[in-house]
Amino acid sequence: EYHLISGSSPLLTGSSVLIFAVINLNILLILLLGFLVLRNLVKLIFEDRKNILGAKLRTKLVIAFVSLSLIPTILLFMVSFQFLRTSIGYWFNIKVERSLDNAMTIGRVYYDGRVTELQHMSQKMCKVLSLKCVKEDNSIDSVCIEQLVNPTPLLPGTHVFSSIIPFSSIEVINPTHKELLVKIWLPLVDEPPCIPPSVLDRIFEGKDSLVYSVNLEGGELIRVLSPLRNTDGGIQAVLALGHLMPQDMSRLLDGIRSGYEDYRQLRLFQNPIKGSLLITLFLITFLIIFVSIWFGFRLAKSITEPVQVLAEATHRVALGDLDFSLEARGKDELNSLVRAFNVMTQDLKEARRRTEETSRQLQKSYGELEQRRRYIEIILQNITAGVISIDRQGIVTLMNRSAESILDMSSDQVIGKPYLQLLTEDQATEFEEIRQELSLSPKGMIQRQIRMEVKEKPLSLLASFTILRDRDGRSLGVVIVFDDLTELEKIQRLAAWREVARRIAHEVKNPLTPIQLSAQRLRKKYLDKLDDEARAVFDKCTNTIISQAKELKHLVDEFSNFARMPAPRLRPTRLDDLADEALAIYRDGYTKIEFRLEVQDDLPEALLDPDQIKRALINLLDNSVASMPDGGEIKIQITYNSAVNEICLSVSDTGPGIPPEDIPRLFEP
Repeated sequence: EYHLISGSSPLLTGSSVLIFAVINLNILLILLLGFLVLRNLVKLIFEDRKNILGAKLRTKLVIAFVSLSLIPTILLFMVSFQFLRTSIGYWFNIKVERSLDNAMTIGRVYYDGRVTELQHMSQKMCKVLSLKCVKEDNSIDSVCIEQLVNPTPLLPGTHVFSSIIPFSSIEVINPTHKELLVKIWLPLVDEPPCIPPSVLDRIFEGKDSLVYSVNLEGGELIRVLSPLRNTDGGIQAVLALGHLMPQDMSRLLDGIRSGYEDYRQLRLFQNPIKGSLLITLFLITFLIIFVSIWFGFRLAKSITEPVQVLAEATHRVALGDLDFSLEARGKDELNSLVRAFNVMTQDLKEARRRTEETSRQLQKSYGELEQRRRYIEIILQNITAGVISIDRQGIVTLMNRSAESILDMSSDQVIGKPYLQLLTEDQATEFEEIRQELSLSPKGMIQRQIRMEVKEKPLSLLASFTILRDRDGRSLGVVIVFDDLTELEKIQRLAAWREVARRIAHEVKNPLTPIQLSAQRLRKKYLDKLDDEARAVFDKCTNTIISQAKELKHLVDEFSNFARMPAPRLRPTRLDDLADEALAIYRDGYTKIEFRLEVQDDLPEALLDPDQIKRALINLLDNSVASMPDGGEIKIQITYNSAVNEICLSVSDTGPGIPPEDIPRLFEP
């Protein structure tokens, strides 16, 4: 370890912590006082801007007190600051600093001189020892080294280094770090501890020279470590040359170093000390300002508080709070004003009581009217007929739930808008004609049946238009009451069809028996006389005639008895066979049309009424054939979804499709 006398040492931890603690404490106190001062000033500014009673007087008193205290405080601050700066300048005089620097330089030069001499001596000794004491096999001759470095000559002609070198100890260490080849000490030197292996490793790793020092009872022993190389340049050993610096000299150098470091530490704390004192002056200044502001607030409060209480009471009265009274604490003019204020609040309280009684009666009357209005509104919302009200300007003002349901629109989309914006051009023209007719009606009411479409859905409405008039006979608008006749007309048509079906059923039933008997007779007479191909066709056709005649007879019986479709007779059936039978009826008769049947491979049987499903297929095929007189394609597709156990049968064609106006009537006769 190489101790330079000029090296830096750690700062005194206790002193630095104390100084910085004082500085931080002063800063915190300044921030606290600054916050309190700023808070009071901001409060004063806001009270002044809000025109709070007494704010003007409070502001004037605070400004007066701050002005009276701030001027002498600033003068005292400036004088104190100048005095502190001058005093601190004398503490750190340039002459003292220069003397300490010179003493430190002398000690450093002396110390560095001893180290440099040892380094030169060590290098020379390493060269001589390498030439004389390294054998041909690169081993070290320890006897040769001891003869050369021993202070007493043992052999004639041997060069003794100690006669020209002021050293105190010589050590030669081999690379194992465990064995000292040569160890020589002067009588005045106590045997020091061994050199640590970590220090020796730095030499063996290739470092040319290393200084290592250790403190002994007799002084500081400075060792210079140098490598002892062989003829190949390898390191065979380490030479440690030591010099003992006397204890008195070492103590003097330590004293110079300690004094210099103490002064340097104070020099480092020059600005923090100056800053701490400056912060203390700021703290005193802020404290004086804060006390001035606080005293101004207290004085202003004692003057303005009674008036402010009266002003707040007046504000409470303005807000309607009359259930309080102010306490009069004296007989001066201000307390007379307080007593007069209490009398005024009692008078206002009595007047408000009478006003509230009148208001309750009015609210009761209004509640009855509102309840009646809500009752009428509830009736309008719950009647089955649609109701729409339009004022004189043509604005929709009312629409009940039935009207929303019939017209399929929300009242939010209608109320508050002109009715003409909600109608198409044809509807607006028709409504204008109705309005003109209504204005000419002596009763002020007309009734019309209106057919219209709402979102492509045909509607048949029976509407009643009535003019609303006030007591003076002036028109207030029009109310429209309408009923949806669409379902009623549909029911009437179905009833008519049922009656027709009953009457026709009897006439249809009569020829069915001869048809069935004729088909059975043909089978009996000609089935066995035909060849195989003709027999198959003949058998299939006659069976179809017989089965369809039976089904028609059953259908006619159901219509005759109940005027309804026959009840289903469910049994396991393969839909693909049923569809193939239905297509077989049309394939030979319609050659221009291509009939296709697509069936999924794993199609299972389904529980259904085969006769009714077949009639439905024939009905769909009839419609498809009728829509394609010039030919086309008809496809029946049957798929099966095993995940939900569902069979889907679809019939599609290349015809023009179903007109939109006929879609609502698909299931009518």
